[in-house]
Amino acid sequence: MKIPENRKLFSIKEMSDICGISRASLLRLEADGFLTPYRVNPETGYRYYDMQNVSAIGQYQRLQLIGLSRKEIADVYYERVNSDEFLAELRQKQAQLQRFLSEYELRHDRSKNFSAYYITLPEVTCYCARLKGYSFQEIAVSAYLAHEQCASEGYRLLGSEPLMSVYDDPDVSIDSLERTLCIPVIPRSEEDPKLRHFPQTEALAVLGFGSYEILSELFRRLYDEVEKRKLEPAGAPRLISLIAPYAGAHYRIDEYCSECVIPIKERKM
Repeated sequence: MKIPENRKLFSIKEMSDICGISRASLLRLEADGFLTPYRVNPETGYRYYDMQNVSAIGQYQRLQLIGLSRKEIADVYYERVNSDEFLAELRQKQAQLQRFLSEYELRHDRSKNFSAYYITLPEVTCYCARLKGYSFQEIAVSAYLAHEQCASEGYRLLGSEPLMSVYDDPDVSIDSLERTLCIPVIPRSEEDPKLRHFPQTEALAVLGFGSYEILSELFRRLYDEVEKRKLEPAGAPRLISLIAPYAGAHYRIDEYCSECVIPIKERKM
């Protein structure tokens, strides 16, 4: 496209008004290497912008709206990213957002009790501890102490992923309180027997809202969904504690949000 030489140029104030962005933000985008004014008067330093600059700001604002950082926006706009890696990151963010939306909807719409959906569980490394107890309260305290111990031992916690429990002992029933607590952490370079790696996997999940008394019903619904959808499990079931006692003291027991998940070999459309 050949742009006319007599194109309309805008001052920095006009540009600010047109795009709804402050003068300081325009200068910051220029310093970041994202925006280059069409012309800069070498004597006065006055900047002048054309409609292509205006369009670039529009693209910036669109990418900003979906949550990309300033660096990510510049890299995407100027095609400085690895497309496959960037798409994988976006899909992971999309899955995390969808997961949070399902949780938030369930917590705030009391007419809904359960929600079943497919989910992509991200790759994660966890600090693992065996939990035992004779009541949900004892298990909750045991989980809290294990979480505390993990932090005290100097592990860097991965706050973007919630704690989960894995039922990987075939001799222990799903209804049992015994389980392996898995606390997501930043991986260490050296071998560590307390750490366990979980690869990314497709899974089916059932989300439930309420006290831990609903867990048996949650797992029953999960396996009903597995059978109904003719899915083949590909790993041990997991209980992911989205909102739990250790998530914050202000949450009541009837506000807990739990996700029962089972890895699957193939997602059925």
